[in-house]
Amino acid sequence: MKKIFSIVFFWVISISCIYAQVNHSKKEPANSNKNNPLQGLRKANITELDPSKPLMLDGVSTPVYTENLTLVEGDDFMKVMSNGDYFPDIYIDSNKEVKAFVLRKATDLEKSKMVRMQTDAEMPRKSDLLGKPALPFSVSDINGNNYSLESLKGKVVVINFWFVECKPCVMEMPELNKLVEKFNNKDVVFLGFAMNEKDKIEQFLKKTKYKYNIIPGAKDVVGTYGVTSFPMHIVIDKNSIIIFAVNGLGPTTIEDLEKAIDSSVK
Repeated sequence: MKKIFSIVFFWVISISCIYAQVNHSKKEPANSNKNNPLQGLRKANITELDPSKPLMLDGVSTPVYTENLTLVEGDDFMKVMSNGDYFPDIYIDSNKEVKAFVLRKATDLEKSKMVRMQTDAEMPRKSDLLGKPALPFSVSDINGNNYSLESLKGKVVVINFWFVECKPCVMEMPELNKLVEKFNNKDVVFLGFAMNEKDKIEQFLKKTKYKYNIIPGAKDVVGTYGVTSFPMHIVIDKNSIIIFAVNGLGPTTIEDLEKAIDSSVK
């Protein structure tokens, strides 16, 4: 498998750290439009952000706009964020809930910090979840099948956290499909927790084959497991213990994932 690395677009502490260390322009985005999507919102101060809640800058979970209030999503979001020229200002409502991001030209200091963040993100890394009991969930896939951690006890559970616009997530799917085929008729359940809602996933599946049992709109489970980059892979053994948990996609990620599943089914 060729060398592929993930790019972090699901920033949690990173944005907050940069927010705390740099000065920000007081310039507000143009808002003369009567249909201003920022109506009722204001730019957040670092002290107003709840550190226990992840900042979901993925182009899916929370709207992202240019300074001219043009919505940025899908491939456009990936291109804009990957060039490192823009930094997201955070907009909150009266309850201090994050409701939007507005991209502005990044300062030199912000650019240097974002480069370091991306460099760190490019190396797949083990999660702090490794060796710990799996966290409870109760979900339904796009076909209406129900799954819960309790009902899956005694089986090996393989989880992939992903979203449609995540290029590395999509690129690894052929390899993941082979794993599903290999462990067919074994006590292994493959779950794909997706950030996207059902309709978008169904459109995606018309062009791309993905054999995991896909759970749409899985933001709550993503938050529960503290996922900070995509893709993320987890293997839960028959005793509901996490024996494999890796963020990112590297040259041996799928091979390591396969070995973890193999060891669990024996």
